[in-house]
This record gives sequence, structure tokens and C-alpha cells, in this order.
Amino acid sequence: MSGTVNFYQLPALPLSVVESRRAICRVIAKAWQVLGRVDVLAASPELQKNYDDLLWTFHAGAFLPHGSTVQEPVYLFSDPQQRRPEARALVLLEWPGELPAIADTVERLIDFIPAAEADREAARKRYRQCKQAGYSIQMFPLEA
Repeated sequence: MSGTVNFYQLPALPLSVVESRRAICRVIAKAWQVLGRVDVLAASPELQKNYDDLLWTFHAGAFLPHGSTVQEPVYLFSDPQQRRPEARALVLLEWPGELPAIADTVERLIDFIPAAEADREAARKRYRQCKQAGYSIQMFPLEA
């Protein structure tokens, strides 16, 4: 692996699920603006659908071209085998475990660290994997 990983720390304040997801949508929008084609890997088909719906409404007046077809600039999917090789970034949505195998094929990986202590262990494991693999790691606080 080589490239950059951006870890975003969700706020410690008790946010609703929708508030946290809106903050994540802002990161996805910024990735698209800066990098162009972005793959967004959701932990499940249900989560993929939730983010698909939210990406239409997370910010009034914002337009983020996205969908579940590979032609979309922001491509949402839940099967790691569906990643597009030409995408410039891979965003992990509420990923529950270790890095998916496709993570070693991207130049930029974007991941999120949950606010709840009980949910952080998987993110810590992914951080250690990235560090061990030689990624350049950047940490950012994520504002709600």
C-alpha cells in the first residue's frame, strides 16, 4: 500500500445518527470536489441506501452527483468486489472491521472514527493496518 489515509474523528458530543451522517456527507462532497471520482463503500446494502438518500438532502442547495452505477462520479456500493480502478479515493462508511482488501489499491482512503468509545476498536485496528502498510496518515476532527 502507498498513498494517504484521512481519518476523521467524529465529535465527542452526543450527535444524532443523522447529524453524524450529514457530517460524513460533507466529507464525501469535499472529496468529490477535490479528487473527482470517488468510491463510497458502505458496510451494508441498507447503509448504502441510507447514504444514497441523505446525499440528496444533507445540505440545501448542494448538488452531489452520486448513485449506485459505476458511471456516477460518486459511486455508492456495498460489495468490495465492485470498486472502480479509476476512482481517486475510497470512502469507508461505518466500516465494522479490518480494512477491506481493496484498500491497498487506492491513492486516498477516507475513514471515520466513531465518537463512542465502544465502537472505536475497529477504527483503531484499521489505523494500525494503515500505519504498518506505509500509508501517510492524516487525522482531522469532524465538525457536526
